[in-house]
Amino acid sequence: MRRALLYHGSLVVCGFVLAAVSVPSLVAGEFSVSGVLMAVGGVGMILASGYEQLANDDPAVPETPGLVLVAVFAALALLAWGLSLL
Repeated sequence: MRRALLYHGSLVVCGFVLAAVSVPSLVAGEFSVSGVLMAVGGVGMILASGYEQLANDDPAVPETPGLVLVAVFAALALLAWGLSLL
């Protein structure tokens, strides 16, 4: 259960970062294909991961190397997004 929560939580963080990076340009009225796709993809990752975690008793989780890579990427993406705000 904790492995599944770590995996899906990491995917939610990655989706949040994708959406958060694209939202300022969309709010400013600068619509581009990449900005819209990042926002839609980020929200889709958040919704899909949340649904998978909440709806299934035994959610799918990759083996250990995949789990570690997703968790590390999520932490680095969140750190990079936080530093870009400074």
